[in-house]
Amino acid sequence: MVFKTLDEMAKGGMNDQLGGGFHRYSVDERWFVPHFEKMLYDQAQLATSYLEAYQLTKEDGFAQTARDIFEYVLRDLTHPEGGFYSAEDADSIIDPANPHEKGEGAFYVWEAIEIREYLGVAGAAIFNRRFGVEENGNVQDDPHNEFRGKNILYQAHEADPAMADFFRDAAEKLLAVRAKRPRPHLDDKVLAAWNGMMISAFAKGGQILDEPRYTEAALRAAACVREKLWRDGTLLRRYRDGDAAIPGFLDDYACMINAQVDLYETTFDLAHLT
Repeated sequence: MVFKTLDEMAKGGMNDQLGGGFHRYSVDERWFVPHFEKMLYDQAQLATSYLEAYQLTKEDGFAQTARDIFEYVLRDLTHPEGGFYSAEDADSIIDPANPHEKGEGAFYVWEAIEIREYLGVAGAAIFNRRFGVEENGNVQDDPHNEFRGKNILYQAHEADPAMADFFRDAAEKLLAVRAKRPRPHLDDKVLAAWNGMMISAFAKGGQILDEPRYTEAALRAAACVREKLWRDGTLLRRYRDGDAAIPGFLDDYACMINAQVDLYETTFDLAHLT
């Protein structure tokens, strides 16, 4: 049941098929239509779950999903000094010419004509079959008409291994296009408990996936927390824009202690990284 659930979640629209990372939850039973907010604590816990599934099964798909989560966090949720931001909103500006109007998932959804424009007719046909794109939109149950004519990408069909290069190039092209859209608002608080969870996930990822970048990310975040959130023997709860405040709660201490243990287990024989 665990492996089936993780597999279906990774295939669904709640998994950002282009940029990695998971949206907050699904509003249907198929993991298809998400609430598009992205939370740091979800990334941390899901990355750990996919890593453990990979350890038990040796199935590369679980490892790749964990990597995709880590790459998303490194790219979009990492503070310049190493800590991790809290979240990205679900809503974003639909049309830059009308900045006061926002829509659920506007940053992430696609019209079929857009994909043809950037991938060409033949390329779009291949991509659309793989990711369930339909000419008039693929969201059938849309009571608020939020996704009229739009497509949420999901893994509708298995990918042909021989087409791996095509799908990688297509994703890069569409990611570059998406990056020019107005981004969702970034909640740039650095929270102790959530950072502890993400540090643990990166520490495990570095060890299990043999990826030093992930270990280094865990170490940098731990150093950032020590510098920004540790005051006179007390762990503080949050840091933002030069200001740290609120004495830590039990969950802050528990998550950060767990992070330090995971880091120790990962790095005790990697002195060059400390």
